[in-house]
Amino acid sequence: MRDHGCSSALTAGLQAHRTSGMIYIRHAFKCNVRSAMTGKGKRTRVRIEASDEQRLLRALERWADTGDFRALRTRAFVLLLWDGAIRTRAALALDAHEVVKDPSARSINVLRQIVQRPCEENRYRGRELQLSARTQDALHAYLRAARELGWLPPGLRGPLFVATVHQGDGQRLSARSAIHGWEVFQKQYAPECTREYELDDVVYSGRVAYLAAAGGNSDSLSEHSGISRRWAAEYRSEHKVSPADVMSKLDKRRR
Repeated sequence: MRDHGCSSALTAGLQAHRTSGMIYIRHAFKCNVRSAMTGKGKRTRVRIEASDEQRLLRALERWADTGDFRALRTRAFVLLLWDGAIRTRAALALDAHEVVKDPSARSINVLRQIVQRPCEENRYRGRELQLSARTQDALHAYLRAARELGWLPPGLRGPLFVATVHQGDGQRLSARSAIHGWEVFQKQYAPECTREYELDDVVYSGRVAYLAAAGGNSDSLSEHSGISRRWAAEYRSEHKVSPADVMSKLDKRRR
């Protein structure tokens, strides 16, 4: 999916408008877009309904509470997409050492702000990403299990999200497996949702939520999510706010 614009296919955009001193976000993107996973096909992104958001989050927590490694990985991955508003392929390209303070340390300390190396998935432009508190916690639980169960070596070398094919080989989780895991999770653990959501919808919903918390500032959204300023300009506001400020605001709302 190309985040820098839908050109003529864009029939309606996000519009921020003020009413009684508050900013409301109206989202009505209807455009032909490529799947963030495969780069093929046509679909319309949707924002996850508020009721379904709570169902999905509760289901993720219940599943992760079982200690199942795939559950811990799924929760960490989905929350990273949701709060980081990061492209799915870029998230899958992260390496484990990029999210921790000291990969060789005995205790795992997940950073609040991470730096991803330049790679194909971020168009060879290294980027910074601000994590939310809940994403930090989820990554910590996942990495601790990955190391203790032997999915990652002690020095946390290799990909952040590993495939559960052959234990210890450090194979990177594929896009296809990420899609399948998300679909299976919804069917088995969140069947009460009003519809089945795609990972693109998670990213999109995260961007809408971030923008609302940022007071509609599109520059902040561009900086946080790594999308172009042109694409983020669909979300306009005069406010200036940093990703760190927005994440702090979102963390407080969730307490």
